[in-house]
Amino acid sequence: MKESEYRVLFEVEDRHWWYLGHRRLYRLLLDRHCPEEARGRVLDAGCGTGGFTRWFRDTYRPRRLVGLDMEPAALERCRLRGLEELVAGSVEELPFPDASFDLVLSLNVIYHRAVRDDLAALKEAARVLAPGGFLLLNLPALRALRGRHDLAVGGARRYSRSPLWKMLVSAGLRPVKVTYFNTTLLPAALVYRLLTRRTPEEEAVSDLSVPPRTLNRALAGLLSLEARIAAGPGLPLGTSLTALARREDTPEPAH
Repeated sequence: MKESEYRVLFEVEDRHWWYLGHRRLYRLLLDRHCPEEARGRVLDAGCGTGGFTRWFRDTYRPRRLVGLDMEPAALERCRLRGLEELVAGSVEELPFPDASFDLVLSLNVIYHRAVRDDLAALKEAARVLAPGGFLLLNLPALRALRGRHDLAVGGARRYSRSPLWKMLVSAGLRPVKVTYFNTTLLPAALVYRLLTRRTPEEEAVSDLSVPPRTLNRALAGLLSLEARIAAGPGLPLGTSLTALARREDTPEPAH
């Protein structure tokens, strides 16, 4: 991702309606499905500039919280947020022993062109999970939505529900919940992405900018309402695809 995009992300992710709405969905999923003991040792695999990592720390107070990213510019901004246990590394080769964590967070990471093999990244997440541990995953959805934002942030892939479900199973994970999100704004997003699709990569900038306060608050509220549906029966389409999955295998009995 471009250095300029890290600067923008660092400045807006704690205030932007998209991030606030997604945090609401993540919290509903975690509170409903992940018991407290499944939130004790946590890895944010691809933590970016650390906005969500810090939010998770302040919300759940895990015993251990590790932020991993391959970009020094991202980790430096994590330090500015006061995050302490930070590791430089790739999500395709996680530098941790098997069963090191109870929860792995992978939020808008494996779609990136720097990740050569997204299935390998999911298998690595499963490997470092303890038996019964959870993976919380978010990804951009629907190939038709590809546009200049993808170019600016280095996005190489977009996903749909059925293939993602199969990928999770192939990685050794049992899907607990797989749902689309940000459904109401899908038509507007599709039109906007189509109109901006021809932007040259060197000129591409992301869609990240905080709108006026009243509009930002209204959009965050809209996603908060959507989150209740997504965490329950689920949504049929959307700009995002969110999944919670569990490593099912159990440890060998003691002899």
